Amino acid sequence: MMAQVCDWQVQQESISERAQYILKTGLWSDCKFVVGADEPKREFKAHKLILSMASPVFEKMFQDCYKETKQDVTIVDIQPEAFGAMLNYVYGDQINLQSFDQACELCYVANKYMMPNLLKNCTAYIWQDVNVSNACRGYEFAKLFDQHNLMVKCKKIICQKTSEVISQSSFVEVQISTLKMILAEERLGIRSEMELFEAVEKWAQAEFERLGIAGPEFSDKQKPIYEDLVSKICFLSMQPKEFAEGPALSPLLTKDQSFAILMNITSRNCDCPLPKGFTAWVRKTDHEDTSRNISLKLSLENITPTHNFSPTESTTLFCCNKDIDILGVMVMCQLPYLNSPTLSTNMALYNHMQKYKENLEIFIEDQSTNKIEESSFKLIVEYRSMIDVYFPFPIKMLHGRTYKLGMIMNQPGLYMAGTLNSCDLIHKTVKFTFMKSSEPMFIHGIIFAN
Repeated sequence: MMAQVCDWQVQQESISERAQYILKTGLWSDCKFVVGADEPKREFKAHKLILSMASPVFEKMFQDCYKETKQDVTIVDIQPEAFGAMLNYVYGDQINLQSFDQACELCYVANKYMMPNLLKNCTAYIWQDVNVSNACRGYEFAKLFDQHNLMVKCKKIICQKTSEVISQSSFVEVQISTLKMILAEERLGIRSEMELFEAVEKWAQAEFERLGIAGPEFSDKQKPIYEDLVSKICFLSMQPKEFAEGPALSPLLTKDQSFAILMNITSRNCDCPLPKGFTAWVRKTDHEDTSRNISLKLSLENITPTHNFSPTESTTLFCCNKDIDILGVMVMCQLPYLNSPTLSTNMALYNHMQKYKENLEIFIEDQSTNKIEESSFKLIVEYRSMIDVYFPFPIKMLHGRTYKLGMIMNQPGLYMAGTLNSCDLIHKTVKFTFMKSSEPMFIHGIIFAN
């Protein structure tokens, strides 16, 4: 029995496996963290040397406050799950991101403890995963950590797909600064200004409840919260009937304010001024119909499994007969590489190899080989699956001009690739003309909108 206990070093084949073992068992630990703001808190046993190697913050901590003491380290500003994920990264070099929220929490940990590589990987995950359901949180995260490019991307999603963003149940949880940013935009992807007013109403009510001031008896405390928001609503964008049956009846407006606004909606030359501080401009709307996105498969020939041993660039030249927006590309993920002598071994391997971490980049260049846009994709994906890889924003392609669409594959493995000959691909009135590509083509389709 003693031999089984003592030979764990032999059973763990790599240094990272041994490090994970002592993390999991607490063997030789010389520090303990108590993590979480609420009960139940969670305890983590760790090792000062390993943490100090990974983070200058931990090094300074153990040199100063916790050098000779066995006192527990209490951490209340980090969720236990995020702290545990950070330890898994430190001990085993593992970054297993499963959700947008998890990546945001882990980014906070990486920033606090000065772990730039962990921060980089979390930010890359957030960049790829940002969408209408989390764009506001992504914007707030990017603003907090000074991630300018991510902030621009999130803001563009918010402004282009505003109707979808503000209809999310989580929108009532956004910061007031985010709401002010939206209301300050001259153009938004909304059907009407009523959508914005209703979103402000819901947010205000949720904020009152969070602060414990819901109810008419707290009206004096409520007013400073919403008055600066309501004044940024472009009421002059509304129709008289629309305003009279909606905002005019809302407790967010006084009767005098409602009367003055309605008079100005009815007649822009009336003698009754708008309430003080209220905006007089009409917001431009640009509601996007996402149902118009079209996926078009390329006509590849001689499709065969092809090895990617090192970073490989796969490109094609194309032009179109109409102005369109290119949104992204379709990519076939890797095949599991099975090199075992028996079928049963192969199947066993396959059952344990359902997913892997993809790492690729896509880009578009104009006729002068200037990069118009590029995007990276680093996510856990399933083998044999077809994935859509999107650019940060729709890219306008002008008719009659030639562009280069390309992909750089950084993950070694076995992919399905084919030959792309000169051809025309037609979808209704849109015709793409592709030039022959001399190299194997790993891009299997394009995503566009017209």
